[in-house]
Amino acid sequence: MDEDAFWALVEESRRESGDNTELASRVLFRRLRTLDATEVVEFVRLWEQTRSRLYSWPVTDAACLLLGPVEEEDLCHIQDWIISYGRAVAERIARDPDSLTDLAADAGNARAQWFDEFTTEAHIVVSGTWPPGYDPDGPEDLLGERTDLNDWAAVRRRFPRLAAFRRDHPELGVPELR
Repeated sequence: MDEDAFWALVEESRRESGDNTELASRVLFRRLRTLDATEVVEFVRLWEQTRSRLYSWPVTDAACLLLGPVEEEDLCHIQDWIISYGRAVAERIARDPDSLTDLAADAGNARAQWFDEFTTEAHIVVSGTWPPGYDPDGPEDLLGERTDLNDWAAVRRRFPRLAAFRRDHPELGVPELR
């Protein structure tokens, strides 16, 4: 499985689900079960590689602005949620975390565990073993520069769309990583 086939699977699952995130995860899991073990291993590798690209302070800060307080253990769920929207969305958010605002309508699903370890489960179902080189935690430390989310001037400069979103949604509470 190459990167194009990986993204095609993700995007077809999202399209087939009618943008229902929970259904997208179930459709993707069913499709993974039809692949051979080598393809599943490669799928898992590409999923984890994409997670690693999203494991940064700018994306984390953007998630805190969109969602309110975020627990550190929620980061992988949020990354999975972003990935489930496909290549264009994942790459755009990695480049411009402020574009996370585009997913605001589905923010209630950002922390859902629908994709939690499903790639590992699919690999185990297909091959009976854990994926070789599987690293569920990704990089040890968040990459990039952290924005002080208490400094609203800095937030407005770095995340203008998310700052406007926060202004309209004060009920979200303090935007912080816990």
